[in-house]
Amino acid sequence: MKNSTAMKLLDSAEKLFAKASYSEVSIRDITKDAGVKLALVHYHFGSKEELFKAVIDRRIGILSSDRIHLLNYYKNINGDQPLPLEKIVESFIAPYLYNTLYGGEGWHYYAINVARLLSSGSALGLSILRDQFDPFAEFFITELKRSYPTSTEQQIHWGFDFLVGVMCNTFAEVDRIKFLSKEICSVSNPEIACKYLYNYAIEGLHAVLTKPEYDYQSAFNIISKFRLA
Repeated sequence: MKNSTAMKLLDSAEKLFAKASYSEVSIRDITKDAGVKLALVHYHFGSKEELFKAVIDRRIGILSSDRIHLLNYYKNINGDQPLPLEKIVESFIAPYLYNTLYGGEGWHYYAINVARLLSSGSALGLSILRDQFDPFAEFFITELKRSYPTSTEQQIHWGFDFLVGVMCNTFAEVDRIKFLSKEICSVSNPEIACKYLYNYAIEGLHAVLTKPEYDYQSAFNIISKFRLA
């Protein structure tokens, strides 16, 4: 979308939705920040809901394209062999990091908005995830199945869901780790954070895909004894 007015509205909406929330931001807030007339939101997008969808869509298109190109690059190198897990995870995380580092401040706002979508459970959020995210997620789920043919459907889908969750949390983080670590660590440097994230994702995902389900019952029994004491 190259129209300058529409771009101003998208930029302002993305920023305000991230700094507050979808429900707290009005169309008037957005047009005031963008410096345009109120009627132009309806002209370009039709409604606040469609504007929000457009905010997500313009970056998910770029991100998904980068992911699929990188994934296909590794698939072409690997021929008919299943991809190593490292390359599947790299193809998923590296494009997000690349755009965060070189794509401008809007990518941080995007990360916050997506993290909220994942946790909101709203009809709007679920429809956006289903329509804009799920078709591309299937490419990665398919590769996980090829690389781990003995894993169950539950292991594959839980593993991918955890991968998405930990990645979104890292990019949308409010820097709590800065206080926990007494400023040793900070997500203000996402490149460093992702070096640890990558290793965590590889080992964690491999464990989910290969190990049996964990049984918490012994821990529950201990907790029950403490409470009864």
